[in-house]
Amino acid sequence: MRLLQVGVGGFGAHWLDSLEAMGDEVAHAGLVDQDPAALAAAAARVGLGPERCFTDLGTALVATDAEFALVVVPPAAHREVAERCLEAGLPVLVEKPLAGTRADCEALVEAAARTGRELAVSQQYRYRPVVETARRVLASGRLGAIGQARVEFWHHHDFRGTFREGMEHPLLLDMAIHHFDLIRHVCGLEPVSVSAHTWNPPWSQFDGDASAACVFAMENGARVLYAGSWHPRVQDTDWNCAWLVECERGYLRLAGDSVRVQETAGVHEPGDPAGEEEIPLVALERPDQATVLVTFAEAVRAGRPAPTTAADNLRSVEMVLNAVEAAQMSRTVEFEAAAQPPPLGSTR
Repeated sequence: MRLLQVGVGGFGAHWLDSLEAMGDEVAHAGLVDQDPAALAAAAARVGLGPERCFTDLGTALVATDAEFALVVVPPAAHREVAERCLEAGLPVLVEKPLAGTRADCEALVEAAARTGRELAVSQQYRYRPVVETARRVLASGRLGAIGQARVEFWHHHDFRGTFREGMEHPLLLDMAIHHFDLIRHVCGLEPVSVSAHTWNPPWSQFDGDASAACVFAMENGARVLYAGSWHPRVQDTDWNCAWLVECERGYLRLAGDSVRVQETAGVHEPGDPAGEEEIPLVALERPDQATVLVTFAEAVRAGRPAPTTAADNLRSVEMVLNAVEAAQMSRTVEFEAAAQPPPLGSTR
């Protein structure tokens, strides 16, 4: 896979780690970044000469022979960069979130349809053994229909000096897209409404609200409570959250690298943690970001949408944006009926 990577500093450097681990499966056709120092450091790391390093995207699109574009720039720039890559004929994998606003997200989906090029989002949390194990257990029907769930995220990371510090809702707009996408993916359910509250603890490093509580009503009537903080005073969960999913015939817990279930005989017999069964984790061939990239490339070459195609990811983005609206307006926000994504090449 010959990639044009746009954005090599910050999280772009983390992508360099993942790509390096893939060895000969991936080669950089070019690197683009506005920061010459970051560009030089990335070039030295991957062994690219100056003729394949660019501070101007337009020049890079003409001068390289890339098969795909990997876009790792701040969300506010996603639309401009991804649209230019799509219009140049490149399928695009963009770092989450799809874009910074609802209008930009919808415009990008339209651009992908117009150009006939695949556009997908890096929702790499889907490709973790503990997540896939939980998804398979719930999809099997072993525990029956989901009735309610609790998903908690209490995890601090030092983002001083990054664009996240100035975001209005850093937890919801930047981080929760992963968790909300997992709610859809793991539970196999779509949301129909959301109510939410957000706040900022006095010690927060962020200008905007770093904490939130959201209640999603799902299509089958279940409720999913999401509660979290990106600047708690206790490191209580990892990046995947701590989950309790309660079903007709028992429940599932996901925490750390463990998935545990308990089946109960009756509704008046609450489960006992001592009797929980630990489920062996499924084995995945590659770590999360590598799987996103490989499945994206396979889908492009087969002429089908990627598993995290942007048209579907709009539903996860809608969860984020509707939660923000619900918090700001202090009211429940309904979701629009799911629309069928336009076929590649259409000009809807």
